[in-house]
Amino acid sequence: MPKTVKKKVDHRPRVAAQRRATMQARLLLGTLQLLSKKQVSDISINDLIHQENVSRGTFYKYFDSLSHVFAMLAARLDAELSPIADQFIACIPDAATRVATGTRLFLHVGSSAPVFGKLMVQSGWPVPHSEYNFLTFLDRDIQLATTQGVFEVLPPSVAAHLIVGPMIGGLQTMLLGQTQPDYAEQLTLRILISLGMNRAAAQKALRVPIPELPLQSAGFIGEIVRMGRIDRSTGVHFKHSRED
Repeated sequence: MPKTVKKKVDHRPRVAAQRRATMQARLLLGTLQLLSKKQVSDISINDLIHQENVSRGTFYKYFDSLSHVFAMLAARLDAELSPIADQFIACIPDAATRVATGTRLFLHVGSSAPVFGKLMVQSGWPVPHSEYNFLTFLDRDIQLATTQGVFEVLPPSVAAHLIVGPMIGGLQTMLLGQTQPDYAEQLTLRILISLGMNRAAAQKALRVPIPELPLQSAGFIGEIVRMGRIDRSTGVHFKHSRED
């Protein structure tokens, strides 16, 4: 019988993809480290390539600009954090309370971890077209709140803008340290009223405590934890957990 000749497997595409993913992650982590030391407006491509000891040509193999880096990093953080938060938020039966809790949680997390907050403010977050991110969960809860009759019937994009716009502006104000301790709650109250709730119902939706989030040791969230850039006096609580 003729011998069967085994076809050689070309591993080069897989190896090249791994190298690309590794370098991309390295540049994103390097950006996160720069954000822990500088404002977004003070960071340049030269800062990043000098820190990571790579060429400008290498940078442009992976990113079009620094804005591209910030947007991708924000999307990665969103993809890590939003599903963790939604484990708690999705268990709340009342959709308005879900929206209130998610809004307050975002504001408190962004102000307690300024690296995260600065990035969200400057990156054009939230990023659409992702399966598991803040905007996906928010759209779900807006639709449920409308079905439950607690929000006015609005186009979904209008309702989302009434929530996200004030959130981003409010977070920027909180990062400047110019707010009262209950600022996130006061802002969320007015967001809910703008969506058609009366004051009493909106205040009731604010009574649910903000959940304690388990911060994983892996990923970009883990890097923020390792950098020690979390202010634990801002009203949001974290607990550490490890990913096996």
